[in-house]
Amino acid sequence: MTCLLKMQAMRENMSSSEKRLADFILDNTHLLRDYSSQQLANAVGVSQSSVVKFSQKMGYRGYPDLKLAVNESLARGLGLQNQNGSSDSDSERELISDLIRQEAMKTIDYLAEVEISDAFSQALAVLINAACIQVQGTGEGHYPATRLAQGLCQLPKQVQHVSDQRLDLLLAEQAVENKVLVVISIDDSDSHLQELIRINRSHRAKIIGICKYGDTRLPSLCDITLQMLVDSHHPDVVVPPQAINLSYLVDLLVLSLQKGTAKG
Repeated sequence: MTCLLKMQAMRENMSSSEKRLADFILDNTHLLRDYSSQQLANAVGVSQSSVVKFSQKMGYRGYPDLKLAVNESLARGLGLQNQNGSSDSDSERELISDLIRQEAMKTIDYLAEVEISDAFSQALAVLINAACIQVQGTGEGHYPATRLAQGLCQLPKQVQHVSDQRLDLLLAEQAVENKVLVVISIDDSDSHLQELIRINRSHRAKIIGICKYGDTRLPSLCDITLQMLVDSHHPDVVVPPQAINLSYLVDLLVLSLQKGTAKG
């Protein structure tokens, strides 16, 4: 599936030896087909057991499964592609459109896996049964949060979504039966988001978090977490690809809710 993309997304939370393994695999994907776990360990300068533990951290039973997933990503054209810029303005516009196309393809492929996950099914069930849904996003999660709130307004639900932080906390203080808080953040959750979660939890509200793949902080604060692939290696792009990716996930969530509500 998207093994290489997930590997890149998780890299910043890896240990030094795990980063060396990830970097070698990302830079030498075509070599992995013929490498045993011991050969990979020798090439990177780590122990064979480190290769096995790395494979398990990536979500696979062992190195053979990791190698198979990497080869499948490569065969399906989901490897990480390096792009060289051009000084020609037409070429630059073409590269931006190519970037958007590549991000969309990677995201849609990943969403197919998200849609059949237990976490997605649980999130849908909780939202369908909710009487009130409070939505908040921080940083680049602000626009997707607004998009989600607009979609939820089309359903027979009470939706709370405000930009004023004081009002946001006041709404959280209102004890509402069968309430759900949805938070969207691809950076470290700020103090406001943490306080919002704390207050809602004190009133026994369910917490759904949407964050980047590999994040370990926000999931620890939430009952259900949906994780999105985030590629932050395009600092010069005005509209970050991660905002686009989050919007796709929000659209999938809203459409699934509309379908589920209609069935109900």
